[in-house]
Amino acid sequence: MLFFPTADEDFQYFRSQGYTGSINDMHYKALGDLGYTGSLNDRIHKYLTEEYGSFYEAMRDLRNGTLTFSLSSLSAYAVNNFDPSLVFDFKQNYYRTGGTDSTLSGSVTQTRASSATMTNSSGTLITVGNNVPRTDHYIYNGSAWVNEGILHESEARTNILTYSSMESTGWTFQSGSRSATTWVLTGASDATTITTSTSTGGNGNRIYKTGIAGGTGVTCSISFYYKANTTVPFLHIRSNNGSGGPGVGACINTATGALTTGKTGGTNSTSAFATQNVEDVGSGWRRFTSTFPTFNTTQSWILHLSDSSATTAAGFAGTETIDLAGCQYEIGSTPSSYIPTSGSTVTRAAETLTVPAANLPYSSTNMSIQMDGRMTGENLTPIRWLEDANNAILLETGTNNFTFTQEASGTVDTVTGGSFTSGTFVAFNTSSRHGSIFINGAISGTALTANTTPTALPDLSATDLDLGYDFMGTIGEFRVWSEDLTDTGIEEAST
Repeated sequence: MLFFPTADEDFQYFRSQGYTGSINDMHYKALGDLGYTGSLNDRIHKYLTEEYGSFYEAMRDLRNGTLTFSLSSLSAYAVNNFDPSLVFDFKQNYYRTGGTDSTLSGSVTQTRASSATMTNSSGTLITVGNNVPRTDHYIYNGSAWVNEGILHESEARTNILTYSSMESTGWTFQSGSRSATTWVLTGASDATTITTSTSTGGNGNRIYKTGIAGGTGVTCSISFYYKANTTVPFLHIRSNNGSGGPGVGACINTATGALTTGKTGGTNSTSAFATQNVEDVGSGWRRFTSTFPTFNTTQSWILHLSDSSATTAAGFAGTETIDLAGCQYEIGSTPSSYIPTSGSTVTRAAETLTVPAANLPYSSTNMSIQMDGRMTGENLTPIRWLEDANNAILLETGTNNFTFTQEASGTVDTVTGGSFTSGTFVAFNTSSRHGSIFINGAISGTALTANTTPTALPDLSATDLDLGYDFMGTIGEFRVWSEDLTDTGIEEAST
């Protein structure tokens, strides 16, 4: 078995690469450096199968002299001299299964029984149709739009505001005036320009929506977009149980995006916002998001325009303006992507990403898996490779850490560690190694302490994998090896 048409060419090539010994010795050592194990025949067979798809076609080309071997054949996705058989690079739109280049549709099955919004490379909010994956989703990093891969939200969400635009009759405005304007993020007339009045009363210069029905005792999230650096310096946000009382809230400095605690109290006050965040979304716009733990049957949402961070009753000259758009009220512990409404509530369906078993490499002794992206929230399950209640490989998050799990025939082995700060689109990069006698994980380039108590790997050879099973955020890259990368390797893979 030769990699070059003649023994002399083969011998000279491997000698030039620093190998010594017989031609078989050099083949054996070179394939070992590429990460292959077993006998020389095993190594050659596995190499040709993974690199060229068919062992017999590779043999034919070798005999015909049209195929040559190169130590530079490892791809950019290789780790520790192991090239993954499965690669999903959602940022670069590159897909590989069985060691062979593929396509998105040929690699993974995506479903979503509704349309959904995403942000393209120019920062425009666009809508894609049913079952269309939201690849090439961009996030603004403060100076440029960056491709973060595929936007994936496993939870169905409903915007229970019947009008997401404040210009519509679904909102009440006290004092001043309002008019529809073009929203640069969509290119449509779905933003609202608010012009102040000189009213100084507590109800002056406020816009609100009452009677928002969603449930009892559930966590909810609110969000809206506003134009920064306007002549309205502060926005006070309230959410009340019912229609009376100031409720709880936050105050936004519209020029800087800084958040402070808004005026609270009143007989209908709910519990405080659990989280608050202001995100720069480009083109001079920002998105405010927040959650609070209890939705009490019906709610009211109120925005006060103010020239003071201390009070909502301050006055204006009557000529100040601010643009608002994209209002959303949803049941859920985190805000999600924008769901436009116009006269009725709208639901964005849950998304699934399923990797068929036929596309997954599997070994009963060694497996390695890597995934990176950005997560929103906590207590998620980014990876679920589950045959049944007794056999699985999982990646889960807690309130501030990661847990890597493998379960074989009801015996559960885990490794927990690392940390992350729960928030909106928080970056993560994890890798794990699973063996019949070990399990370990790595987070952002640091390996945890291996658990050496496992006695078997679950048989998942005929089992589909759920990518982003319980996940809100973006997925950048996903790789799978039927090899043990070692602790050094999973550290490299997770950087």
